[in-house]
Amino acid sequence: MADINQFRASLRIDRKNISEYLEQSSNPLSAEAEAGTLALSNYNQVLPRPKYDKDIFDIIETSRVLNNLAPVKIPMPSFKLDEINGDRIYNNDGTLSLIREEESDVIKDYYPLSKPLDNGVEIDKIYEIDKNTGKILVAVEPIKRAGSRLKTNVTFLNSKVNDKYILVQLGEDDIVNNITEFSGNGKYFKTIFRDHYNYRPVRYLEGRDGADGNFEMIDCLFDKFGGIARIKRYTNKREVSIDYTEDTKNINVKNKEV
Repeated sequence: MADINQFRASLRIDRKNISEYLEQSSNPLSAEAEAGTLALSNYNQVLPRPKYDKDIFDIIETSRVLNNLAPVKIPMPSFKLDEINGDRIYNNDGTLSLIREEESDVIKDYYPLSKPLDNGVEIDKIYEIDKNTGKILVAVEPIKRAGSRLKTNVTFLNSKVNDKYILVQLGEDDIVNNITEFSGNGKYFKTIFRDHYNYRPVRYLEGRDGADGNFEMIDCLFDKFGGIARIKRYTNKREVSIDYTEDTKNINVKNKEV
């Protein structure tokens, strides 16, 4: 189980599980982000909106690629024990250890909860394992927090790229709510959130360790037409906010006390 322990550890940013972090409201990590270059003073600048804006282009292109990684919905297996076919494997004390389904090249292991949840979920986690290599390909975990609008975490692990994996969070009816790509053993991530009705990106987050080893953050909101409405960049010393109108680019820089 060493691989899955490393996987769980890599899902943490500042001691928070990423699935909880993605449910936070606007300005994530604004109080926690680290590092950056401190300018001499705060300032505000209003410019004509350029025909080509590299900040906008890079974010739209990245979010488009990330959005295409997952379909609108990902059908999930049942989280009820009596609805799962397969071989039941028991512990020495007679309790159920797991249920195993075998396909041509994949093994699916269903691990039961010690006690069912109030919503009827009886499965703690599901692993899809490559039968030839024994490596975990997909990890599925129902979200157990009461009242969460998100229902399921699905993590796709690329056995050929050890430091990159995709976390997808599903809401009701297995609809994909957000998609996150991690790389560098969790040191860099990028996330898009989708609209619940038209499934277009509505928000983009990006976080990474900077050149000096400290954390940097980008938080971007899209307008209803799919264009960029706002970009914020954070370090522990500086916040840069860029708001766009139809014909202006408004830049506001705030330096934080250290």
